[in-house]
Amino acid sequence: MVLATSKIYGNFQTSIPKEIRKQCNIDKDYIIEWDITEEGKPEINFRKKRNFKNLVGAFHLDEETNSVELKRRLYQ
Repeated sequence: MVLATSKIYGNFQTSIPKEIRKQCNIDKDYIIEWDITEEGKPEINFRKKRNFKNLVGAFHLDEETNSVELKRRLYQ
């Protein structure tokens, strides 16, 4: 059963049909992730955009560090 369709415009642009936006509860703060399954079928997933403000406090280190030290470790 097809829930909705959309047209492909110039430069291969398309829009997300209203039915899909409502059912998946997506808005402009979402990103579309495209993949191909092992069977060769396209798969589309929606996820919230991540920004620095969302990530603050998401990770904790057992030791104190700073940005200069972290950068120095990258090049060792």
